[in-house]
Amino acid sequence: MNKNIELLAPAGSLEKLKIAILYGANAVYNSGKKFSLRARANNFTLENIKEACEFAREHNAKIYVTMNIIPHEEDFDGLVEYLQYLENVGVSAIITSSMHIIQTCLKVSPNLEVHLSTQLSTINSLSCKFYQDLGVKRVVLGREVSIEKMKEITKNTNVSLEAFIHGG
Repeated sequence: MNKNIELLAPAGSLEKLKIAILYGANAVYNSGKKFSLRARANNFTLENIKEACEFAREHNAKIYVTMNIIPHEEDFDGLVEYLQYLENVGVSAIITSSMHIIQTCLKVSPNLEVHLSTQLSTINSLSCKFYQDLGVKRVVLGREVSIEKMKEITKNTNVSLEAFIHGG
């Protein structure tokens, strides 16, 4: 298992994204205007995401886009095109909790990693292995997992793990 630590920071704007990368973030996550839980927030436009990817590439960083919506039937409109766009502009991964979004991403955008959102509150190694078998590359553990439990989960799985170290 890869023991490298990645410093991943949130970014609510393109300016904050650039600052996070300039000050050492290995990766930054943001939300687009679609498929995000924060639908009314000032999320990234498609052009912002493209510019973020270009900037990240120049600085050897990665961009992850949250697609953590809990979707209703009508929320899937444009999903395939959105995933393909993200892949084409160089997004490294999506962060999602929707099994349908996972399945669709793996099918239509195979170069786009899938990371499992903390919203699924994954708190054990058996669940981590289950999601890894689906094709998920990283599991963002539930926020209630203690450091001791993280150590235990790490010993019992080889999927990449992520944990929040400060709030949401």
